Amino acid sequence: MLEESALIPYAASPLPAGPWLVLAPHPDDETLGLGGSLARARQKGLEVHVAFISDGEGAGDPFLRRQEALSALKILGVQDFSFWNLPDRKIFRHFNAFALKFFSLKITKFKSIFVPSLFEFHPDHRAVAWMTLALLKALSWSGEIWFYEISRQGEVNRLLDISPFIENKKRAILCYKSQLSQNAYLEISLALNRARAYTLTHKNITYAEGFFVSQAEKAIFAFAEHLQRYFLTVWD
Repeated sequence: MLEESALIPYAASPLPAGPWLVLAPHPDDETLGLGGSLARARQKGLEVHVAFISDGEGAGDPFLRRQEALSALKILGVQDFSFWNLPDRKIFRHFNAFALKFFSLKITKFKSIFVPSLFEFHPDHRAVAWMTLALLKALSWSGEIWFYEISRQGEVNRLLDISPFIENKKRAILCYKSQLSQNAYLEISLALNRARAYTLTHKNITYAEGFFVSQAEKAIFAFAEHLQRYFLTVWD
């Protein structure tokens, strides 16, 4: 059978090249999914743009959620952002509006684009990932697409150490009071990050964020190849 190291990284990865584009289906997804990495990127001086696809009005007052997002971004050091105002839980029905907003950002300038994992439960999370992949096929874009985890572990082939920035992430999550009153998002997110440090044996790495990374046009094949490894048996 394949060893564990064929399925999960055993060393932390370097930050990807900037500029970054982070597509967050709702205000809080950017912080829950990669808040530690965002804080680390900004500390290193990388250019980051966070696009909030909906205002998350299905789970709270949209104005309040925008204000919470601005507070969280300030803690993480992110100064460049946009709100696309697509309808919560119906993003998949508005492909044309998504595409107009997407291309208005001059996508080719970004070296790394972050979208939710294809293994996420929420339909908006999956819609943003699939729609982004579809649009990137129309571009001569040579960057990497980074699938990030929000509500569950997916498949990952990169782990970013966020241990020095875990307090930044905690404080940013706490900005989303309207959401924390509905679910234990702080505990869930930190548990995912603690679990992701499981194979990173360096004593100073206690929290990590997991990603699946691929060239956009190869993403589906890369996922399939990665999953196939779980079922490979090598007979000596």
